[in-house]
Amino acid sequence: MRSPLSSRGNKAATHAVLSLLCAMIALRPSPPTAAAFTHPIAQSTIVHSKSISALHESVMDSPPAVPAITNGMPDILSDFCHETSPRLPYSPTGYSTWKWVTHHNPLAQQTNNNDNTNEPTTSPTTTTTTHSINYLALGPTTAPAIVLIHGFGASAYHWRHNLPALARSHRVYALDLLGFGWSDKPVMDYDASVWRDQVVDFVREVVLREDGGGGSSRRVVVAGNSLGGYTAMYAAGDTRIKEYVRGCVLLNSAGRFRDPEGEVIKAEPNPVVKSISAAIQRLVIAASFIYTKQPARIEQILRNVYPVNSLNVDSELVQSIQTPSLDPNAAEVL
Repeated sequence: MRSPLSSRGNKAATHAVLSLLCAMIALRPSPPTAAAFTHPIAQSTIVHSKSISALHESVMDSPPAVPAITNGMPDILSDFCHETSPRLPYSPTGYSTWKWVTHHNPLAQQTNNNDNTNEPTTSPTTTTTTHSINYLALGPTTAPAIVLIHGFGASAYHWRHNLPALARSHRVYALDLLGFGWSDKPVMDYDASVWRDQVVDFVREVVLREDGGGGSSRRVVVAGNSLGGYTAMYAAGDTRIKEYVRGCVLLNSAGRFRDPEGEVIKAEPNPVVKSISAAIQRLVIAASFIYTKQPARIEQILRNVYPVNSLNVDSELVQSIQTPSLDPNAAEVL
């Protein structure tokens, strides 16, 4: 995982990139070009380094009903002023919670697996579930929106230096991807579609609903670091929201996990061997995770990904990674 903007140590460079973000979101959208793209990722514009371009527009389904927001601003932000403060206060319990109703859950995956193998299933007919997703929103609700997506093993708090600066003129959101930070950590198979759908639904249910106009005229830029970069690009090209997306920014972005066309279908292993192998794997992961989640080890790893200015590695940053790792499912999910 590479560090986000704030780890650079060069404040001038950081502010320059943030200014580009602000300038991009303020631009009027460019009209669609004549080029036709068939892959959803190809439909989004990759903003790498300092190049900026508008995304193609298309028709999108109407946003769903108003989402369930279970709690508002935490007490730790009651005296926080993003207009004057250089960084976000750390909240050991997270910030706000969005209830994400989705088909991405272990039960649905088991049902699909049974359907694919023609095996009988005793699962109930309803395979949707509700995940609690941690997120934060700052800035005027009527301003153009910026959605920040963190990298692997990180959380919304990793944008602690960027959030106040952007919120002075924009509505800026940062959310914890499912399986990370203070969001739920269900034990299931994770792939790019899980986080793509999470970001798409978050934009539709939270971002587009907050401007008071039903989202019909809101402009949105999505920006992601590392794993969040790939997620941002994947979500930005999705037909459900790309009508509203005006830009996609990649910061040390990760690429595709696997090539679906290059995957080799393996024979189903013996059930007994599979169970024993899975049990051994869980024990090894659990044992290694005990060491990995120790504060000293976390600090050591962070100093490797914050090479320019190690002062950014403080006790709060270490806590923001250690606390979510204490979740009972954290070891297996990661």
